[in-house]
Amino acid sequence: MRIQTGTDESRNQAINVNGASAAQEAQTAQTGEKAQKKGDTRTIFAGDLGLCMQTDLIAQKKKSAQKQALKMIEDAWDIDRKFDKSLDGYRDRLAELAAEKDANWEEIEKRDGWKEDLRRTYGVAEDSQEQKDLKLLEKEQDCINGVGRDGRQPVLTEEEKGRLAEIHENGLTEYQERCMAIDAQQGRFERSNAQIDEESRAYNAAIRSTKLERLKNNEMVKAQKKADIVLEAASREVVGMLADEAKDYVDQKFEEQVEEAKKKAEEKAEQEEKSEQRQEKAEELEQRIDETREKRKEKEDERKEAEERARLEEELLAGMAEAGIGGIGATREAQSDIKTMLHKMNLLDEDLKGSIVEAKLEAYS
Repeated sequence: MRIQTGTDESRNQAINVNGASAAQEAQTAQTGEKAQKKGDTRTIFAGDLGLCMQTDLIAQKKKSAQKQALKMIEDAWDIDRKFDKSLDGYRDRLAELAAEKDANWEEIEKRDGWKEDLRRTYGVAEDSQEQKDLKLLEKEQDCINGVGRDGRQPVLTEEEKGRLAEIHENGLTEYQERCMAIDAQQGRFERSNAQIDEESRAYNAAIRSTKLERLKNNEMVKAQKKADIVLEAASREVVGMLADEAKDYVDQKFEEQVEEAKKKAEEKAEQEEKSEQRQEKAEELEQRIDETREKRKEKEDERKEAEERARLEEELLAGMAEAGIGGIGATREAQSDIKTMLHKMNLLDEDLKGSIVEAKLEAYS
């Protein structure tokens, strides 16, 4: 907060309470805009966070702080106005006293003219003893009045006192008596001026004292410092409120992210479990397929083996027939025995072929 005061009167004073905050907000907005343009991800804006700030409460605290600061300034102004009012009253009175003193001097000078007219009328020379005695009589009157024209207390010398005694003993001339009557009138104005001077000194002393007291107290500066403290405290409180709200928002978002991560992890685990089940089913199906293939292969091998045995039987029987072994009954009995034997022994091709060769050799032997 910045407070400007005029150098003359309190009515020239001006307050700028909101200027600093407005300038600060504008600067903050400009800084935020630059940060966004530069892609500064470290800068976080309340608007970007989507915070639901307590706008009314923050505005209320700002308004209360500004109101309190303005109250301090107004109180200081009231004190300053009292000082100004006192000073204005003193100055007005001094002006009145100065005008009265000027008017008194005019009356005194006017009567000096009257005395000069009498001197000329009576034909008294300026350097004559009668004129000198008149000046001495006027000085004596000033001593009685307690003040001279210069505002100071005149003092008679011993020589002057002796001369005055002779004048009073011999008596005053008509000229001197008429001039002293006029001098008595002037004495009233001179005493009035002396009182005016004394009163003026008192008012000037009061002005100096008031200014010193005002400078000593310096209520406006104190009020400005207090107002700054109030506004600064309010700003810190508002910033704290925003920070707390931002923290709550971040904590809430973090919890939401944690919950979301847990949910995704559970879904992933569920998917993995389903995938494992599908894999197991696929492996089971593959195993069944392999078993089916193996069975088909075994059956195929058995079929081929049966075909081979049948072929070997035919070859063996044909070989025996060629060798002229046994008759028809013998041949059938031999065929049955051979089949039984082949079925039991499950002979290989090489063995069968060897048996046939041996059988042929025995037939020819």
